[in-house]
Amino acid sequence: MSTVPPIRREILVDADPAVAFEVFTAGIGRWWPMEEHSVHGKGGAVAFEDGRLVERPADGEAVVWGTVTRWEPPATVAFTWHPGRPAERASYVAVTFGAEGSQTLVRLEHTGWDAFDDPAAARAEYDHGWPLVLGRYQEHVGEAGDTWVALLHRPGPAAPVSGSLFSDPRFGQHVAFLNRMHEAGYLVAAGPLTDAAGEGMTILRLPGAGQLGEATRLATEDDASVAGGFLAVTVRLWQVMMTAGS
Repeated sequence: MSTVPPIRREILVDADPAVAFEVFTAGIGRWWPMEEHSVHGKGGAVAFEDGRLVERPADGEAVVWGTVTRWEPPATVAFTWHPGRPAERASYVAVTFGAEGSQTLVRLEHTGWDAFDDPAAARAEYDHGWPLVLGRYQEHVGEAGDTWVALLHRPGPAAPVSGSLFSDPRFGQHVAFLNRMHEAGYLVAAGPLTDAAGEGMTILRLPGAGQLGEATRLATEDDASVAGGFLAVTVRLWQVMMTAGS
């Protein structure tokens, strides 16, 4: 058993746990300090892909940093950790997200120092690195601005097995929901997905950061077509790449 203690770090972020988890995982490529902490250096990107954390450089081969061992949104993500090292020489990182009033307490624990030739030196290096990483993450959550979400709709359990969903009277409940979102100033776009029969997507923009929970409530409770099972919906944060005037 290792005599080198774990690194434990805590920060508060201005978002609810669902948003904090989503930004840490799906949004990691937007805030991770690649210049200081990556294998290939500036110019690449990192992302969770198919259960792995992968760095993709501008030039060169992709590098696997680790493999996800726990994925329990919005509470926990854990993964092996071996950037630039063989997978069998991995340490372990676990990150938890817990509500603290209107904020989220994010706890990171890094263990498994016996994987390194000099465990104490490795721990000392990461003890200086993790504060920078978590600071960038904290800043990014705080600067998130408005909350953009994608509502991915598909036929629900109460949908007809044949015929068009759009001709069913219950589809009018969904249209009424979209009209309310438009009147509230939230609706950005909505329409069917041409490559998937009966499926569609709606983009909402809610004012302020950390509004994923409210968007989920609107999508599942305020839309009677979803609440009644005519449609099913998946709610995802939407990454805005460009807006008018950018």
